[in-house]
Amino acid sequence: MWFYEIVTSILGIVSRIADCINNYRKGQMMKKVTVCLVFAFCFCSFAGCANQAGRSSSMEKEQERVPAHIVFEETDIDLGTIPVEENEVIGRIVFFNVGGETLEITKVSGPCACFAGYSGDKVVRPEESGELEVRFDKSKIQAGSVRRVVNVWTNDPENKVAKVHFNFDVQRSQSKEDMRLVKRELFSVHRELKALRKDINNVLNELKKTKTTQAKSKRKRQADTTVYDIAIGHSPVLGPENAAVTIVEFADFQCPHSVKEYPKIKKILKEYPGKVKFVFKHRPLAFHTKARPVHAAAELARLEKGPEGFWKMHDMIMAEPKKLENSVLRGYAESLGLGLTRFDEVMSDEKMIEELLSQDKAEAIKCKVSGTPTVFINGLKMSNRSLESYKNQIEELLKTLAKSKLSKSS
Repeated sequence: MWFYEIVTSILGIVSRIADCINNYRKGQMMKKVTVCLVFAFCFCSFAGCANQAGRSSSMEKEQERVPAHIVFEETDIDLGTIPVEENEVIGRIVFFNVGGETLEITKVSGPCACFAGYSGDKVVRPEESGELEVRFDKSKIQAGSVRRVVNVWTNDPENKVAKVHFNFDVQRSQSKEDMRLVKRELFSVHRELKALRKDINNVLNELKKTKTTQAKSKRKRQADTTVYDIAIGHSPVLGPENAAVTIVEFADFQCPHSVKEYPKIKKILKEYPGKVKFVFKHRPLAFHTKARPVHAAAELARLEKGPEGFWKMHDMIMAEPKKLENSVLRGYAESLGLGLTRFDEVMSDEKMIEELLSQDKAEAIKCKVSGTPTVFINGLKMSNRSLESYKNQIEELLKTLAKSKLSKSS
């Protein structure tokens, strides 16, 4: 545009020069003066236009350097009451690009399972507006007042993830609401059956691996008489540190036999106060798919709150041995005041869980622990874990220790 204006100005000036030359053809001196003045005027005009064009170009470049910036018409949108016959809840987000670069909508998401997708303007030029249409699956939303959030991801450096809230009321007849709840429950049952099927397959695979060992003989296995030197390390302990008798248990929170073993050990600690201490070791078995995260949760409690925190988490788990879901464990962690950010990070990372349990796993391999519970008393593996067997072995050890003290004193 500015170039066209310059050319037009130059052509006008040239025409004016020609007229001046014709009018003053007889006056040679006047002609020279006129020509000089005209050319001076031409030069100044051209320089002024060029300078103005340069400033315009600089301003345009300066404007181009301003990044995209999104501004919403509303961030808290009221959709009113959703009619009974509607299967979807549809909301519209109006926004503006007040920046100097093209605005890009890179992603739109909703944390709720009811979020069903979106459509609309994904690229908006500077000083223009755009609109997004978001959809929610009404069948996945309970009846009554509802508030849902939508995350809008953009290339705006100051607002990369913007949140827009929708408020609405879902109307549904009681029979339809009951049907929706039944469907949700069926879906939950289906998911649990799928997980159970996976657990069964894992158990069958584990049984196949141990088939050769199981088939060696049906006769009673020979007792392991090795006295193992088990490193206690940072493992949680109940009882005095200098107790004469040390019971070490490698346990699995998902193993029903480990759950049943703990009450027996508590009875022993009560009957032999000051003489027995109990050491807990993690040994989640491979085919118990829920066990590893549960043990990781208990270990996190020990790391953050010490042995006392571990035993509180341990007792909560033992009190409800069939409720081992992550949501339940997170509730335990919250009640103990654990850092939930760290808790969530570990519980979602298999490598971090493996690292937490690695020391006890190494001890279990060293002590040839293949099943749970496996109990050692002063390093000797118990082949019979009845309460009577516990007492007999402890009494024998206490007698031996007493004789040893007498012989040393004499």
